[in-house]
Amino acid sequence: MRVAGQIRRYLRTRPRLYRFARWLTRLYAPMALPSAIAVMRGWIAFTRDLRRYRRMAPDQRVEMLDWYPCLFDRSAYTPVATEYFYQDTWAARKVFAARPAVHVDVGSTALLVGILAEFTKVVSVDVRPLPVTLPRLVRCAGSLGALPLANRSVRSLSSLCVLEHAGLGRYGDPLDPGGSDMAFAELQRVVAPDGDLYISMPVEPADRVYFNAHRVFAVGGVPKRLPELALVEERFVQGGRVLGPADVEGLDFSRHIVFGLYHFRRLPS
Repeated sequence: MRVAGQIRRYLRTRPRLYRFARWLTRLYAPMALPSAIAVMRGWIAFTRDLRRYRRMAPDQRVEMLDWYPCLFDRSAYTPVATEYFYQDTWAARKVFAARPAVHVDVGSTALLVGILAEFTKVVSVDVRPLPVTLPRLVRCAGSLGALPLANRSVRSLSSLCVLEHAGLGRYGDPLDPGGSDMAFAELQRVVAPDGDLYISMPVEPADRVYFNAHRVFAVGGVPKRLPELALVEERFVQGGRVLGPADVEGLDFSRHIVFGLYHFRRLPS
């Protein structure tokens, strides 16, 4: 770990080399499996604990066919994708505070949709509709490129970590270089007067496409993409930190991905 840290620090002093190393990591990630050493350590811990458990409870039979080895769950902390954790809790808090009669979500995490549906009626629009049912959950197929919703009809709307994927084909949607532009326009189109929009996406100093994972958006450019709506709140998540607009200058975009969280509202005309 100490050597790995030294290598990372060295690479950060050479931005082009560091970017190349990150590119190699992304290419390798889909093929990555637990290392042989990690597997071996897991099995050693499993067999050691099995012997100890049998000595502690000789009356409890643990047959070989009942073995269920979980080799990679020993960690100092519970694994959490912090960017999703903080964006989902942020959006849930805001929706709970607003108490809408109906909330519409487009493509956010299934957990957020399910939690909101326990509180109010939720219409979930997704290019891959959720395969679950709840009494107050309405599911329908649709994409950000053409929302099945009338103009200015939605009082409460969320779409977290979705806009950056539009048009890249990752989730089976059609390829469209202007997919994200259309997605912003569609969200803006359906927000009602006095309606709230909650969105999030990865941000960097400039727009960029990481094909076919996601796009990133210029950190100061998101409000300009929704000119009809007023910005109510802006937050940024990096790793385990939730930051305000004043902290943007101190963000190191080369270290961890940064997510922007935005609350917009259409003011009454």
